[in-house]
Amino acid sequence: MRSYLIDSDNNEFIIDLTKTIKHSSELVEFEFSSIKDNEMLNKRNVYIRKLAGNYYCSFDNKAWRKLARQHVPRKILNVDKVYDLYRGYKPSGLSAGATGDLLTQMPGKVVKLNIKEGDTVEAGDCVLILEAMKMENEIKTSVAGTVKAIHVKEGDALESGVLMVEIE
Repeated sequence: MRSYLIDSDNNEFIIDLTKTIKHSSELVEFEFSSIKDNEMLNKRNVYIRKLAGNYYCSFDNKAWRKLARQHVPRKILNVDKVYDLYRGYKPSGLSAGATGDLLTQMPGKVVKLNIKEGDTVEAGDCVLILEAMKMENEIKTSVAGTVKAIHVKEGDALESGVLMVEIE
């Protein structure tokens, strides 16, 4: 799953966490990588183990660290910055464009449109599916409103920065 960390200056950090191998009912291996300018950085494997109701993490499958129980946070504090956390999508209006504009963040192909012009949408609704880097990404809106215009159709190959949908 892709997660976006965005600070108050709109600096963005992208993290991908993909389940790769299920070793047993207690041990799962994930591939963890951060992405900057559409390039994967810091790629490593992370092992998660459940033991006696607790979760443990390891980067080498030898030394284990207990993970603190937590509810899914919406904000993350890192030394001197506070980041808003978005799991699986980056809301519209956090990059170039107006608040209700949905722009492509990387090249991809439109797989499915879930809306049509004139539809009413709520914040968090999935308006389309975009395939990028061999992954299907739900493109969700962060605003409630009416779909003003759709500038793409299913099957379109898009470059980065293309205006896909306008919501007012």
